[in-house]
Amino acid sequence: MRVEKSATLAEFHAAYVALVREGLTSNTVAAYDRAWRLRVEPSLGAVSIADLRPLTIANARSMWDCAAQTKQDAIALLSRLLGLAVLDGLIASNPCRSLPRSRGKAHETDVVSRALSDRQVARMLELTASHPFGQRSLAGLVFTGLRLGELVGLRWDDVDTTSGLITVRRTYSPDGHGRLELRPTKSGRIRSVPLLDELLPWLDAARATGFEHVFTGVRGGPFDSGNLSRAVQWPETRTKIATFADGTPLRFHDLRHTFLSRLARLGVSPANIQKVAGHASITTTENYTRLSYVDAALAVGDHVKRANREVTLSGGEAAEERRNSGTFRGS
Repeated sequence: MRVEKSATLAEFHAAYVALVREGLTSNTVAAYDRAWRLRVEPSLGAVSIADLRPLTIANARSMWDCAAQTKQDAIALLSRLLGLAVLDGLIASNPCRSLPRSRGKAHETDVVSRALSDRQVARMLELTASHPFGQRSLAGLVFTGLRLGELVGLRWDDVDTTSGLITVRRTYSPDGHGRLELRPTKSGRIRSVPLLDELLPWLDAARATGFEHVFTGVRGGPFDSGNLSRAVQWPETRTKIATFADGTPLRFHDLRHTFLSRLARLGVSPANIQKVAGHASITTTENYTRLSYVDAALAVGDHVKRANREVTLSGGEAAEERRNSGTFRGS
């Protein structure tokens, strides 16, 4: 189907949406569909393909009220669409490639500093004991490092206690209409994670429920972040577990940071952590192998304190200089 040069972006999208989706994982397709429906179409859908300029797109981007990553998804979709328009000869170049960079201070997430200590993990499980199903899911998150959708997607045939492995084959993801649907994992790949001894008692309790999935709600359905939060009263509970200097409250995803940081502390290689975590890039994994801001500050503080103690025990630097010069006199 040939699209005229006067076609709007919405008309072009309708004609070539199948090509846009070709080769993408189901999660990426879902993200692109949301980006189109909520951001790109409302702001740019009526604009002619030929009239789409970098500043037009940049202005629309500045009006989108969402997180930076969400904006990036929308621009990625738009760039894919306009790349097809270039192939079709409707425009000479892809205006998304000339977009001005978003200004503003970059905020690097120090994932290691958001990891919970063993004492904080124990505190979390203690505080959520009133809801065994929710408590069990929190234990699953912190002892597997899975994303929440991956955890609640686990079935019993994914758990092999003989080999000590959990196989991650699928995830529950929002469908954009308030429901969860089963999809392949974020990377589209199947992977394995170790079955730690700490998780075994929680699995025994889950097996007694008789549900098909391992980590479920009371009626056997999957948790999403909303109903898990309500089940364990997360807004009130999390402030009793940990607080962070940047003011961002404890999130379920920080339990994944906790597991992966623990692997890094134990000396597991970045390559192995990457495989277990399901990271597409080793750069993401390396965030867990770096010294956190908190650990760095504590290490510097300890170093200075040791140096000060050495000076104090010898009578101080000034006293040492007087001894060396022979001018020191006792009281």
